[in-house]
Amino acid sequence: MTRTVDGGAPEGGTAAVAEDTHRWTPRLVAILILLILVSEIIPVSAVLAGTALPAISAQYATAQAGWTMTIAFLTASIAMPLVGKLADMYGKKRLLMIVLAITLVGSLLSAVASSFPMFLLGRALQGAIFSVAFLSYSLIRDVFPEKIVPFAVSVTVTGTGIVVVLQPFLAGWLIDNHGVAGAFWFVTVLTAILAVAALLVVPECLVRSTDSRPDLVGAFLLGSSVAAVLVAVSSAPQWGWTSPGTLGLLAVGCALFSAWIVQAGHVPEPLVDLQQLRRPALLYTVLASGLVYGVGTTASSILAIMAMTPRETGGDYGFGMTASEFAIFGVINGIGIVVGGLIVGLTVRRLGAKAHMGAAAVAIAVGALTMGLGRGDELLVLTATGLAHLGVGLAGAAIPNLVIAAVPPEHQVVSSSLTEVSRTLMAGVGTTLVFVILNANIQAVADGIPLYGGIGFQWAYMLIAACAVLGGLVATQLPGRNDAPSVCPPRSIGTGPTARTTES
Repeated sequence: MTRTVDGGAPEGGTAAVAEDTHRWTPRLVAILILLILVSEIIPVSAVLAGTALPAISAQYATAQAGWTMTIAFLTASIAMPLVGKLADMYGKKRLLMIVLAITLVGSLLSAVASSFPMFLLGRALQGAIFSVAFLSYSLIRDVFPEKIVPFAVSVTVTGTGIVVVLQPFLAGWLIDNHGVAGAFWFVTVLTAILAVAALLVVPECLVRSTDSRPDLVGAFLLGSSVAAVLVAVSSAPQWGWTSPGTLGLLAVGCALFSAWIVQAGHVPEPLVDLQQLRRPALLYTVLASGLVYGVGTTASSILAIMAMTPRETGGDYGFGMTASEFAIFGVINGIGIVVGGLIVGLTVRRLGAKAHMGAAAVAIAVGALTMGLGRGDELLVLTATGLAHLGVGLAGAAIPNLVIAAVPPEHQVVSSSLTEVSRTLMAGVGTTLVFVILNANIQAVADGIPLYGGIGFQWAYMLIAACAVLGGLVATQLPGRNDAPSVCPPRSIGTGPTARTTES
């Protein structure tokens, strides 16, 4: 892939586009603060949406509230590879502004939605915000002086821990006092303010890729196939597993997915380069990332429903919490994730990321099982969710280190995109499946709000634990601390004088 600076000369490294300084300036500090704040939109919107699930179910009288999370994960997994390609072609700041604009429109739609489909359309557009993370890292790499890039990227990554204590309380206060609309109006205003600030403060980098091509057909095929299957599976408890609608959507989804597999092998720059999975170490990393981290994140997707249900309604579960009271669970979860990341950062050189992924699988499995079996004990559930999210933090921090161990440097960007797609897709699939289990155990419906049986939560958390165990078994095949990356022969792309290999 040819990359140029200012549309002409070949890229000469970060120094070619960075300011002529090796020290911090007020301008660089302002840019970094803005990028950190923009990245904070991701966890803020996720915490708000997760905490609002019971209120969303009540407001729209639906048993499909889980799609609030699923549809954002699905669009994120498709959008991220496309945004990456377009950012290389047209500029990272330009794509950052487009992503923020799409997120703004989506948040506004969710805030004013008069129907659940309209609300979900807004959530689908909000999935674009996940792309902000790697756009911020890329802007830092291209704009900041080389010597301070590592620190700036690290601060941007760990910046999500700054508001880990405040986010849940903010979410609870908004939902209790202003409802679902108030929560998404907050995201709308926050996104608008930060978009204007980014437009004024963040510079455009001059690095361009002159021959990159976004795979729009691949994005349509993959997104449509996964969406069709998930709609079929989530609707099956109501439609029936053998109904024409369920079987028809499953058939369409499988056909589209097969078409995507074929298409991905015949285009020069596919949405997801499946050829890279010929490296066993990368294949195991991608699978473990999805099963351990992706599905593991769904442990919190039904926690709000379980905790906010009154005990007299739930029977053997439910703590009757308000959204504000539920904030304590959000704080414990956030602390668990941050601590997990710190543990990996401090010990990965000595222990290796493989050990951390194994430990993450154990923590998530034990935490999820305990949450399901001990669903009637508030203190036990609080402790268990902290353990599960410690595992999520361990896995999330281990994944980039596993990619580094699995592939040579020239393939790490493509390989990282594979793990990102895996964990966001599996998060969406996992959320759908746990709600399918819950919806198969509806005991009653009051004013359109489903009341779940406690056994549904037990089986849902058992599914999460089973996926974590499976991911842990896959992790045993990952390269150890001293293993070298596996070697895969370069693959030719294109023909004739413009042909190149994946090594270029």
